[in-house]
Amino acid sequence: MATESAICVATVLVLFPVFAALVRLIYVLPALQVKLATPSNSQLRGHVMILLGSGGHTGEMCRILQQLNFERLSLTWLVSTGDTTSLEKAQMLEESKGHSPKNSTYITLKRARKVGQSLKLSVLTTLASIASTFQKLVHLQLYPDVLIINGPGTCVPVAYVLFLFKYVGLCRTRIVYIESLARVNELSLSGRLVLPVCDRFIVQWEPLAMRYKRAEYYGILV
Repeated sequence: MATESAICVATVLVLFPVFAALVRLIYVLPALQVKLATPSNSQLRGHVMILLGSGGHTGEMCRILQQLNFERLSLTWLVSTGDTTSLEKAQMLEESKGHSPKNSTYITLKRARKVGQSLKLSVLTTLASIASTFQKLVHLQLYPDVLIINGPGTCVPVAYVLFLFKYVGLCRTRIVYIESLARVNELSLSGRLVLPVCDRFIVQWEPLAMRYKRAEYYGILV
């Protein structure tokens, strides 16, 4: 009898944390939640983190951000190591918006994958990017209210690290992904990877919105 009681207690002690972890995951995982109404541009305020993914990704992001009112925002810009062009574009955009540099922070992250890189090397560089991203973000004094990303691969570690922080209760960051204009019928690999953890997933072509249940379509944004 004592043995059976001990087994029951041990089973409860093992299963309860697992059950609690699953309940927490269901609570915070956006893919399992009801879609909420989109806040208007005038309501967006607080701390916004933006990843500039270099090249065309940076160009699209800057054109999207032209529509945003920077007045109420403190901004954190994420750029890949060595990507001085994206950093300059962020600063130029802020200047054109009259945004004070005192309300901005710039963070450099290791690239998850270089153009033309083999799959084997991509695994190694992605792991290094995850470690770098975790190290940089865990030391933030203030976590963002919103993260805006549009690819490429470097956005994946950023999204999942912040989702991990949200899971353990460190932040309440809402993750917004905007798919590239070049994606008409198929999501990018980055898009497919971050879809489960994104609070909002925006596409720029209607066929994508019809194909993917959680995708939102508001026309071409760039």
